[in-house]
Amino acid sequence: MKNNLLSILIFFSCAVATQLISQRVWAQTTSTSMTVEQLKAIKTIKVANLDKDTYFKSGGFILDRYEERPAYVFNYTDGITRKIYLYKVFTVEDTKELGLLAIYKNEKSGEIKPFVIPGASADRKAWDAYIDDLKYVGEKEPGLMSTLTFVLSREMAGLLSGGAGKTEEGGAKKKEEYNFCFAADAPVTLADGSSKAISAVTTGDVVLGYDAKTKSLTPTRVTKIDTHVGDFSLAGVWLTSTNELTADVRGLPGAPILLEATANHPVLTASGRKALGDVKAGEVLYRYDAATNSTVGYKVVRTESAIRSVKTVYNLATESGAYLIGETVVLDK
Repeated sequence: MKNNLLSILIFFSCAVATQLISQRVWAQTTSTSMTVEQLKAIKTIKVANLDKDTYFKSGGFILDRYEERPAYVFNYTDGITRKIYLYKVFTVEDTKELGLLAIYKNEKSGEIKPFVIPGASADRKAWDAYIDDLKYVGEKEPGLMSTLTFVLSREMAGLLSGGAGKTEEGGAKKKEEYNFCFAADAPVTLADGSSKAISAVTTGDVVLGYDAKTKSLTPTRVTKIDTHVGDFSLAGVWLTSTNELTADVRGLPGAPILLEATANHPVLTASGRKALGDVKAGEVLYRYDAATNSTVGYKVVRTESAIRSVKTVYNLATESGAYLIGETVVLDK
């Protein structure tokens, strides 16, 4: 009887904490109503590496680690380590916030349980599905409900005290932080090898893209253009041809080439997809070689977190999922 009462208390505590945190968090952000279909789709998202994958796009959704926090770690007297990871969930189409994804992991068994927490304005059916998960999934895994209740209650306490849901400057996170963009004068390489400013590109234009499967350049059509107005800081990397780096004294290397974008815009590196702001000196990016109509490696010789600020930024969506800015391969967000 005592255990049943405790389970009921934990269940209601978790439900109340969830409702409070959803009202508080989404009152501060531009949000949209989550449907039960979206909730089910978000639950199926698989995170390859919970400790490293803090920001990524999957199935029409953006997952961003809540307040950039590491996992909550719980070490119970049964010797089992349990963790809770929190992600904010946004729609890819318009970057509006839908809710939270809480992922529970049992380090001993490897069991992973996702809980999609709807925003305050979500459909009633979405809330019903979440409550069902608490009841029928949460109670079957020892320790899950108590860890989830603690995390949500802790975050709610932080919000009430003004400590969470804030940037370093003390204001709520802005929607613009989730945009991936270039300045208006960023040159887009067209299919014929010429270029024009990204601000002049229109939907339907054919640009030079990159096919990840064949690892080759290919014409690709622009399917969508995003434009955002505000205050945006651009990060930059300087690139030099790997051939120039190994040239002897008879050849003089050219001046490094600058690629700039918002820090979170993904680029293609020798080790795969990476946000521009995470690229380090010594890494290799890829650029268009007109002589061979292929890509060649360029090594990063310098990075800078803030090159300049601009008021308007642009981003393209393409059929191939990649295009060239200043002849350097960049990826769709």
